[in-house]
Amino acid sequence: MIKLAIDLGSSMTKIYRADTNSGVVLAEPSCVAVVGEEQEIKAIGKEAKNLIGKTAEYTNIVYPVYEGEIVDMRLAAAMLKEFLSRIGIKPSAIRRAQILFSVPCGVSERSLADYIALTEECGLKKVWFVEQPYLAALGAGAALGDADPVFCLDIGGGVSNAAVVSGDGIIAGISMNIGGNNMDANIISKIATNNRLLIGALTAEKIKNEIGSLSPGALGTMVAEGSSTETCQPSASSVQAAELTECIRVYINKVIEYATAVLWKLPAEVAATVNRNGVYLSGGAMKIPYVPQYIGSKLGMRFRVCEEPQFATVLGGGVLLRDKELLLQFAKKTDG
Repeated sequence: MIKLAIDLGSSMTKIYRADTNSGVVLAEPSCVAVVGEEQEIKAIGKEAKNLIGKTAEYTNIVYPVYEGEIVDMRLAAAMLKEFLSRIGIKPSAIRRAQILFSVPCGVSERSLADYIALTEECGLKKVWFVEQPYLAALGAGAALGDADPVFCLDIGGGVSNAAVVSGDGIIAGISMNIGGNNMDANIISKIATNNRLLIGALTAEKIKNEIGSLSPGALGTMVAEGSSTETCQPSASSVQAAELTECIRVYINKVIEYATAVLWKLPAEVAATVNRNGVYLSGGAMKIPYVPQYIGSKLGMRFRVCEEPQFATVLGGGVLLRDKELLLQFAKKTDG
């Protein structure tokens, strides 16, 4: 039987196949290019993202999932169906497949109802929903026992989650509308001010990924291309890594602020265990140099980062799909 773990993220959708040795079989931008008032679909996933900043007047790039919420059901369903097709899952097979969806920490009933409606629209029948902190913890290699709580912090593109979890459930947790996309927007603003250069979202993301760092005395240089804010003509400018540090740090600090608030809610014995075990870090932001070290320093805790932190959530979904007892413990199953 086909078993898929799906992380339908605000920025990226990742799918893990657990019934084979395939592992992560898809990682594509969660966006759709649409044309005109009727929003006719022009491109989906990486093809749509490549059109950002390059489209004609009547073409728009839409993110059907925004900050963990499904904001456009029609486009979200079309996007998910296309992604399933790209990994070779036929409609006839998907009805028999076991599907595990990641949902934000503390997901509301209304939001969960939207996820359920999405699965029904896509013809999915055997579906479970699991709050993201469980999956991130398992994907980062944590063992979730009743007497051994785990503190996990995940910083994604549009949403970050901080929670202390155990085999009994989420002891304390929060979902935040903060992530890598905020950093990209801040980089755009910073370069416009300092370099008098207007760059696009794709360029900002590339700059962050290539020279972004929280390392003291961050080094690195990259030539950014865009248009001059003074002449509106095509232009280019050299960007220094040290100039961008604050663009990243301000949002990491905000996440740490909320994560600290979660820790303050813990009973003394739980706090002692969490302090002893340290914090499990995941999400794409952990690939930015010195971010894990910075978080560990600010929290005053040991930290652990999995080898591929951006895939921790779907990897955790794979762990659950292979362990029926754990799946029944952490997931809520719904039948269409």
